[in-house]
Amino acid sequence: MDEKIKLLAGSFGSDKVKLNELISEHTALHLGGPAKLFFVATHIREIVRMVELAKSLKIPVIVFGTGSKMIISDKGFDGILIKNRTAGIVVVGVKGKVSKEGIGVSEAMVEVESGVSISKLIEFLKKQGLNADLLTSVVGSLGGNLFLTKALLDQTQKVKIIDETGEITEIKKEDLSLQKHIILSAVLKFRV
Repeated sequence: MDEKIKLLAGSFGSDKVKLNELISEHTALHLGGPAKLFFVATHIREIVRMVELAKSLKIPVIVFGTGSKMIISDKGFDGILIKNRTAGIVVVGVKGKVSKEGIGVSEAMVEVESGVSISKLIEFLKKQGLNADLLTSVVGSLGGNLFLTKALLDQTQKVKIIDETGEITEIKKEDLSLQKHIILSAVLKFRV
Protein backbone atom coordinates (compact mmCIF):
# COMPACT_ATOMS: atom_id res chain seq x y z
CA MET A 1 0.00 0.00 0.00
CA ASP A 2 2.80 2.45 0.84
CA GLU A 3 4.20 2.23 -2.70
CA LYS A 4 0.78 2.97 -4.16
CA ILE A 5 0.38 5.96 -1.81
CA LYS A 6 3.80 7.29 -2.84
CA LEU A 7 2.82 6.87 -6.49
CA LEU A 8 -0.33 8.94 -5.93
CA ALA A 9 1.57 11.58 -3.97
CA GLY A 10 4.05 11.84 -6.85
CA SER A 11 1.21 12.27 -9.36
CA PHE A 12 -0.14 15.34 -7.56
CA GLY A 13 3.14 16.76 -6.23
CA SER A 14 4.44 17.05 -2.70
CA ASP A 15 2.96 20.55 -2.36
CA LYS A 16 -0.61 19.20 -2.84
CA VAL A 17 -0.53 16.13 -0.60
CA LYS A 18 0.58 15.24 2.90
CA LEU A 19 1.52 11.79 4.09
CA ASN A 20 0.35 10.59 7.54
CA GLU A 21 -1.52 13.84 8.23
CA LEU A 22 -3.50 13.89 11.48
CA ILE A 23 -7.22 13.90 10.68
CA SER A 24 -7.91 15.62 14.02
CA GLU A 25 -6.37 18.80 12.55
CA HIS A 26 -9.21 18.95 9.99
CA THR A 27 -12.40 18.04 11.88
CA ALA A 28 -14.66 20.04 14.16
CA LEU A 29 -14.41 17.53 17.00
CA HIS A 30 -10.61 17.27 16.63
CA LEU A 31 -10.70 13.48 16.56
CA GLY A 32 -8.87 11.07 14.31
CA GLY A 33 -5.43 9.63 13.78
CA PRO A 34 -3.29 9.87 10.65
CA ALA A 35 -4.49 9.39 7.08
CA LYS A 36 -2.00 7.60 4.82
CA LEU A 37 -2.50 10.38 2.26
CA PHE A 38 -4.27 13.71 2.83
CA PHE A 39 -5.25 15.87 -0.14
CA VAL A 40 -7.01 19.23 -0.34
CA ALA A 41 -9.04 19.55 -3.55
CA THR A 42 -10.06 23.02 -4.72
CA HIS A 43 -11.56 21.94 -8.06
CA ILE A 44 -13.99 19.19 -9.01
CA ARG A 45 -11.51 17.84 -11.57
CA GLU A 46 -8.98 17.25 -8.74
CA ILE A 47 -11.49 15.16 -6.80
CA VAL A 48 -12.37 13.19 -9.94
CA ARG A 49 -8.72 12.55 -10.81
CA MET A 50 -7.75 11.49 -7.27
CA VAL A 51 -10.77 9.17 -6.97
CA GLU A 52 -10.06 7.63 -10.39
CA LEU A 53 -6.43 6.96 -9.48
CA ALA A 54 -7.36 5.59 -6.05
CA LYS A 55 -9.95 3.24 -7.56
CA SER A 56 -7.48 1.99 -10.15
CA LEU A 57 -4.97 1.26 -7.37
CA LYS A 58 -7.71 -0.18 -5.10
CA ILE A 59 -7.04 2.33 -2.30
CA PRO A 60 -9.96 3.37 -0.06
CA VAL A 61 -11.07 7.01 -0.30
CA ILE A 62 -13.09 9.32 1.96
CA VAL A 63 -14.17 12.75 0.74
CA PHE A 64 -15.30 15.31 3.32
CA GLY A 65 -16.02 19.03 3.50
CA THR A 66 -15.73 21.06 6.68
CA GLY A 67 -15.42 18.01 8.93
CA SER A 68 -18.31 19.15 11.12
CA LYS A 69 -19.99 15.72 11.03
CA MET A 70 -16.98 13.46 10.61
CA ILE A 71 -15.55 11.10 13.19
CA ILE A 72 -12.61 8.82 12.39
CA SER A 73 -10.80 6.54 14.80
CA ASP A 74 -7.65 7.70 16.54
CA LYS A 75 -6.03 4.75 14.76
CA GLY A 76 -6.39 6.78 11.58
CA PHE A 77 -7.40 5.90 8.03
CA ASP A 78 -5.40 3.54 5.85
CA GLY A 79 -6.23 5.27 2.59
CA ILE A 80 -6.80 8.66 0.98
CA LEU A 81 -8.63 11.45 2.75
CA ILE A 82 -9.77 14.24 0.42
CA LYS A 83 -10.75 17.56 1.98
CA ASN A 84 -13.26 19.07 -0.45
CA ARG A 85 -12.73 22.83 -0.69
CA THR A 86 -14.52 23.36 -4.00
CA ALA A 87 -16.28 26.70 -4.03
CA GLY A 88 -18.39 27.08 -7.16
CA ILE A 89 -21.91 28.56 -6.94
CA VAL A 90 -23.80 29.71 -10.03
CA VAL A 91 -27.39 30.52 -10.93
CA VAL A 92 -28.33 28.13 -13.77
CA GLY A 93 -31.96 29.11 -14.28
CA VAL A 94 -34.74 31.42 -13.14
CA LYS A 95 -38.51 31.23 -13.12
CA GLY A 96 -40.81 34.19 -13.01
CA LYS A 97 -43.43 36.13 -14.87
CA VAL A 98 -43.80 39.23 -16.97
CA SER A 99 -46.52 41.68 -16.00
CA LYS A 100 -47.37 45.37 -16.48
CA GLU A 101 -45.09 46.11 -13.52
CA GLY A 102 -42.12 44.40 -15.20
CA ILE A 103 -40.27 41.13 -14.98
CA GLY A 104 -40.44 39.32 -11.66
CA VAL A 105 -38.30 36.40 -10.59
CA SER A 106 -40.07 33.96 -8.24
CA GLU A 107 -37.41 31.26 -7.94
CA ALA A 108 -33.93 30.37 -9.11
CA MET A 109 -32.05 27.15 -9.79
CA VAL A 110 -28.58 27.31 -8.24
CA GLU A 111 -25.78 24.82 -8.92
CA VAL A 112 -23.58 24.44 -5.85
CA GLU A 113 -20.34 22.43 -5.67
CA SER A 114 -20.27 19.96 -2.78
CA GLY A 115 -17.40 21.63 -0.90
CA VAL A 116 -19.23 24.95 -0.52
CA SER A 117 -19.90 25.78 3.12
CA ILE A 118 -23.52 26.41 4.05
CA SER A 119 -22.54 29.85 5.42
CA LYS A 120 -21.06 30.79 2.01
CA LEU A 121 -24.20 29.50 0.27
CA ILE A 122 -26.42 31.61 2.58
CA GLU A 123 -24.31 34.69 1.80
CA PHE A 124 -24.63 34.03 -1.96
CA LEU A 125 -28.41 33.49 -1.76
CA LYS A 126 -28.92 36.72 0.19
CA LYS A 127 -26.90 38.69 -2.39
CA GLN A 128 -29.15 37.24 -5.10
CA GLY A 129 -32.31 38.16 -3.18
CA LEU A 130 -33.19 34.49 -2.61
CA ASN A 131 -34.64 33.03 0.58
CA ALA A 132 -32.06 31.19 2.70
CA ASP A 133 -34.22 30.68 5.83
CA LEU A 134 -34.21 26.87 5.59
CA LEU A 135 -30.40 26.88 5.90
CA THR A 136 -29.93 29.07 8.97
CA SER A 137 -29.56 26.17 11.41
CA VAL A 138 -27.39 24.02 9.11
CA VAL A 139 -23.60 23.81 9.56
CA GLY A 140 -20.95 22.21 7.40
CA SER A 141 -20.75 21.97 3.63
CA LEU A 142 -23.32 21.07 1.00
CA GLY A 143 -22.10 17.54 0.21
CA GLY A 144 -22.53 15.92 3.61
CA ASN A 145 -25.69 17.87 4.34
CA LEU A 146 -27.47 16.44 1.32
CA PHE A 147 -27.31 13.07 3.08
CA LEU A 148 -28.41 14.47 6.46
CA THR A 149 -30.65 17.51 6.04
CA LYS A 150 -34.14 16.79 4.72
CA ALA A 151 -35.00 20.46 4.12
CA LEU A 152 -31.93 20.84 1.92
CA LEU A 153 -32.59 17.60 0.06
CA ASP A 154 -36.18 18.74 -0.55
CA GLN A 155 -34.80 21.77 -2.47
CA THR A 156 -32.51 19.55 -4.56
CA GLN A 157 -33.43 18.99 -8.21
CA LYS A 158 -30.50 16.84 -9.36
CA VAL A 159 -27.11 15.71 -8.10
CA LYS A 160 -23.83 15.18 -9.98
CA ILE A 161 -21.91 12.27 -8.47
CA ILE A 162 -19.08 9.81 -8.90
CA ASP A 163 -20.59 6.34 -8.55
CA GLU A 164 -18.96 3.17 -7.18
CA THR A 165 -17.61 2.30 -10.64
CA GLY A 166 -15.95 5.72 -11.03
CA GLU A 167 -18.50 7.06 -13.53
CA ILE A 168 -19.52 10.71 -13.31
CA THR A 169 -23.25 11.07 -13.78
CA GLU A 170 -26.31 13.07 -12.75
CA ILE A 171 -28.91 11.31 -10.63
CA LYS A 172 -32.23 12.10 -9.01
CA LYS A 173 -32.07 12.98 -5.33
CA GLU A 174 -34.10 9.85 -4.52
CA ASP A 175 -31.27 7.68 -5.85
CA LEU A 176 -28.56 9.28 -3.71
CA SER A 177 -26.64 6.75 -1.58
CA LEU A 178 -23.97 7.48 1.05
CA GLN A 179 -22.42 4.05 0.42
CA LYS A 180 -22.29 4.36 -3.38
CA HIS A 181 -21.83 8.03 -4.29
CA ILE A 182 -19.39 10.91 -3.92
CA ILE A 183 -21.28 14.16 -4.46
CA LEU A 184 -19.64 16.66 -6.81
CA SER A 185 -22.42 19.25 -7.07
CA ALA A 186 -26.16 19.71 -6.81
CA VAL A 187 -28.78 21.93 -8.40
CA LEU A 188 -31.17 23.36 -5.82
CA LYS A 189 -34.30 25.48 -6.12
CA PHE A 190 -34.62 28.62 -3.99
CA ARG A 191 -37.52 31.07 -3.88
CA VAL A 192 -37.31 34.83 -3.66
